[in-house]
Amino acid sequence: MSSTPTAVPGARAPAGRLEAVLAMLALVGLWAPCGGAPAGQGGAKLEKAPAAKAAAEPDITFADEEEEKEPEARAPNPFGRTEEVVARADGVPGYVEISTGLKVPGRIYTTRAKRLKIYNLEHKMYEYVPVAACKRIEAVLEWERLDKEWRFKEAGNTEKVYTGRSYPLRMLSWRLTLLNDHQIVGHILGQPLYAEHNRKAERFILHQRDKGEMGATLESLVYVRRVEFGAEAYNKAVEELKAKAEAAAGQTPKP
Repeated sequence: MSSTPTAVPGARAPAGRLEAVLAMLALVGLWAPCGGAPAGQGGAKLEKAPAAKAAAEPDITFADEEEEKEPEARAPNPFGRTEEVVARADGVPGYVEISTGLKVPGRIYTTRAKRLKIYNLEHKMYEYVPVAACKRIEAVLEWERLDKEWRFKEAGNTEKVYTGRSYPLRMLSWRLTLLNDHQIVGHILGQPLYAEHNRKAERFILHQRDKGEMGATLESLVYVRRVEFGAEAYNKAVEELKAKAEAAAGQTPKP
């Protein structure tokens, strides 16, 4: 007496190429028998399993499928002189005075997440000072001169001759006065300072040694003379700029 074997859920499908393929599809959830009819019977209908996985979020999102985001605020370009920027919360109001006498007001800061690195000449060590801890920064002129340009007289000859040209050279140290009036005097090796005003940031460099172009004068080799911090210093520099602008336009400055 023969009987038709009944398929057990989750068990291996009976022999036969079609049944084996369907059993594998059932195991991975791509189809399911309708109404639980026994496998191999003619009345059984095959249905696709609900596309739950297809509707789910993909495990991997490619870069070109992501939504375009708003550009983040960028720090000022250290190789640019002036550019439009987003206001920095760590900026301290004040002004930067250069050797020509011009005072540039703005919110002053250095490279993001950096401090002023100064070599303390008294204690022979480096110190790291936040810009917000400073009351004043002053340049101390060690020496300046016009250096002559020399060249070898001819190939293979160690004798040098003066070309008739010269270039300006200057050596500076810096005096940092902190909010508690403590002072640090030392060398700063090319640290940038930014003065941001009306969404424009101007870059200045605190040099130890500064060299000008061939044929230039000492006066043309402009450097930072002084940096004053505080709202009062900022307002003073703004008023001076307004007065100069009104004088240039032929207007009488307001008292």
